[in-house]
Amino acid sequence: MLFIVGLVGIVVFTIQVYKTAQGTGRNAAGWAALTAGIGIVIQLVIPFFIGIVIGLYYTLLNGGTEGIPEWVFTFSTAIGIAGIILSFVGMYLIIRHVMKVPEITSTSDSVPPPPYFN
Repeated sequence: MLFIVGLVGIVVFTIQVYKTAQGTGRNAAGWAALTAGIGIVIQLVIPFFIGIVIGLYYTLLNGGTEGIPEWVFTFSTAIGIAGIILSFVGMYLIIRHVMKVPEITSTSDSVPPPPYFN
Protein backbone atom coordinates (compact mmCIF):
# COMPACT_ATOMS: atom_id res chain seq x y z
CA MET A 1 0.00 0.00 0.00
CA LEU A 2 2.78 2.43 0.90
CA PHE A 3 4.57 1.58 -2.34
CA ILE A 4 1.54 2.76 -4.34
CA VAL A 5 1.29 5.96 -2.29
CA GLY A 6 4.96 6.63 -2.97
CA LEU A 7 4.63 6.08 -6.73
CA VAL A 8 1.53 8.28 -6.91
CA GLY A 9 3.46 10.96 -5.02
CA ILE A 10 6.32 10.79 -7.51
CA VAL A 11 3.93 11.15 -10.46
CA VAL A 12 1.99 14.03 -8.89
CA PHE A 13 5.11 15.95 -7.85
CA THR A 14 6.69 15.43 -11.28
CA ILE A 15 3.63 16.76 -13.10
CA GLN A 16 3.37 19.74 -10.76
CA VAL A 17 7.06 20.58 -11.12
CA TYR A 18 6.76 20.38 -14.91
CA LYS A 19 3.79 22.76 -14.98
CA THR A 20 5.36 25.14 -12.48
CA ALA A 21 8.70 25.22 -14.27
CA GLN A 22 6.95 25.95 -17.56
CA GLY A 23 5.10 28.82 -15.92
CA THR A 24 8.23 30.38 -14.44
CA GLY A 25 10.29 30.09 -17.62
CA ARG A 26 12.60 27.32 -16.45
CA ASN A 27 13.63 24.11 -18.20
CA ALA A 28 10.47 22.12 -17.48
CA ALA A 29 11.68 18.74 -18.73
CA GLY A 30 14.93 18.97 -16.79
CA TRP A 31 13.29 19.90 -13.50
CA ALA A 32 10.65 17.19 -13.96
CA ALA A 33 13.35 14.60 -14.65
CA LEU A 34 15.27 15.73 -11.56
CA THR A 35 12.13 15.44 -9.43
CA ALA A 36 11.31 11.96 -10.71
CA GLY A 37 14.94 10.89 -10.28
CA ILE A 38 15.11 12.14 -6.69
CA GLY A 39 11.82 10.43 -5.86
CA ILE A 40 12.82 7.10 -7.39
CA VAL A 41 16.35 7.04 -5.98
CA ILE A 42 15.40 7.97 -2.43
CA GLN A 43 12.23 5.90 -2.35
CA LEU A 44 13.23 2.76 -4.24
CA VAL A 45 16.94 2.44 -5.00
CA ILE A 46 18.49 3.35 -1.64
CA PRO A 47 16.14 1.11 0.43
CA PHE A 48 16.76 -1.72 -2.07
CA PHE A 49 20.52 -1.54 -1.56
CA ILE A 50 20.13 -1.21 2.21
CA GLY A 51 18.01 -4.38 2.14
CA ILE A 52 20.65 -6.21 0.11
CA VAL A 53 23.35 -5.18 2.59
CA ILE A 54 21.25 -6.32 5.55
CA GLY A 55 20.44 -9.63 3.82
CA LEU A 56 24.08 -10.30 2.97
CA TYR A 57 25.20 -9.37 6.48
CA TYR A 58 22.66 -11.65 8.11
CA THR A 59 23.31 -14.51 5.68
CA LEU A 60 27.08 -14.33 6.09
CA LEU A 61 26.90 -13.84 9.86
CA ASN A 62 24.49 -16.69 10.56
CA GLY A 63 25.40 -19.01 7.70
CA GLY A 64 21.99 -19.18 6.08
CA THR A 65 18.61 -17.66 5.59
CA GLU A 66 16.70 -19.95 7.95
CA GLY A 67 15.13 -18.22 10.88
CA ILE A 68 15.46 -14.62 9.75
CA PRO A 69 14.46 -12.65 12.80
CA GLU A 70 11.41 -10.46 12.97
CA TRP A 71 13.48 -7.31 13.44
CA VAL A 72 14.68 -7.57 9.83
CA PHE A 73 11.12 -7.18 8.55
CA THR A 74 10.42 -4.39 11.02
CA PHE A 75 13.64 -2.64 10.04
CA SER A 76 12.88 -2.96 6.33
CA THR A 77 9.42 -1.48 6.86
CA ALA A 78 10.93 1.44 8.77
CA ILE A 79 13.45 2.01 5.98
CA GLY A 80 10.64 1.99 3.41
CA ILE A 81 8.60 4.54 5.36
CA ALA A 82 11.67 6.73 5.89
CA GLY A 83 12.41 6.52 2.15
CA ILE A 84 8.92 7.70 1.26
CA ILE A 85 9.08 10.58 3.74
CA LEU A 86 12.55 11.67 2.62
CA SER A 87 11.61 11.47 -1.07
CA PHE A 88 8.56 13.65 -0.44
CA VAL A 89 10.75 16.15 1.41
CA GLY A 90 13.26 16.18 -1.45
CA MET A 91 10.58 16.63 -4.09
CA TYR A 92 8.93 19.38 -2.00
CA LEU A 93 12.24 21.25 -1.82
CA ILE A 94 12.57 21.01 -5.61
CA ILE A 95 9.06 22.33 -6.24
CA ARG A 96 9.64 25.11 -3.71
CA HIS A 97 12.76 26.15 -5.62
CA VAL A 98 11.01 25.97 -9.00
CA MET A 99 8.13 28.12 -7.71
CA LYS A 100 10.48 31.07 -7.21
CA VAL A 101 10.32 33.39 -10.20
CA PRO A 102 13.84 34.04 -11.47
CA GLU A 103 15.05 37.61 -11.19
CA ILE A 104 15.47 39.52 -14.41
CA THR A 105 19.06 40.62 -14.67
CA SER A 106 20.14 43.43 -16.90
CA THR A 107 23.05 42.85 -19.25
CA SER A 108 24.62 46.22 -18.50
CA ASP A 109 24.98 48.00 -15.20
CA SER A 110 25.21 51.53 -16.59
CA VAL A 111 22.77 53.72 -18.45
CA PRO A 112 23.46 53.94 -22.19
CA PRO A 113 24.78 57.25 -23.44
CA PRO A 114 22.32 59.72 -24.90
CA PRO A 115 21.93 59.80 -28.67
CA TYR A 116 24.09 62.18 -30.66
CA PHE A 117 22.43 64.20 -33.45
CA ASN A 118 24.37 66.36 -35.99
